[in-house]
Amino acid sequence: MGMAIKQGEDEVVSPTDNNKPVYYESRDFTELYDEFFDRVNRYLRCRVNHSWDADDLTTTVFLKALEKFDQYSRTSPFASWIFRIAHNTYVDFVRKKKEIPTEQDDLLYGEIDMTWQPEVQALTNEEIQLLKERMEKLNQDQRDVLTLRYFGDLKISQVAEVLGRTESSVKMISHRGLLQLQKLYGRGKRHEI
Repeated sequence: MGMAIKQGEDEVVSPTDNNKPVYYESRDFTELYDEFFDRVNRYLRCRVNHSWDADDLTTTVFLKALEKFDQYSRTSPFASWIFRIAHNTYVDFVRKKKEIPTEQDDLLYGEIDMTWQPEVQALTNEEIQLLKERMEKLNQDQRDVLTLRYFGDLKISQVAEVLGRTESSVKMISHRGLLQLQKLYGRGKRHEI
């Protein structure tokens, strides 16, 4: 087997017998925690009613990850692994509470990280409220895919891995969800005039 080759900050690939690179995560838990904490917390804040619930769930996610870190294979992206834990923790939370969280005011009006994306900086409170109302009209699969993709900042392949779906089904769900949002925004503008 050949020498490992460093590929960016988050992965190392090693040539295999057939010269196809193999993913390998070499960073320790502390580095990964620092990189992914805000993304996981932002995803969970989008999914639950209260910021303190999201903070508690984020803590739970990283405690579970720390306890099971020796079982992480390191041959797949850490983002997929940690967001699968986050998504499953969220699903357990909803089942336990027997409620479907829809109030996202803490995420939308509270502690927005202005360095996150330029689009977030440009949104006004009114625009955020409209987005919230329209996201609630999407089906559960579309909300799951879009929140992981845009609030969790995951790649399509990572969303597919988290949700246990194929990449093509995630692309289709995402596409349909975005089209539905576009239609909802179109309807809203006509009614506002």
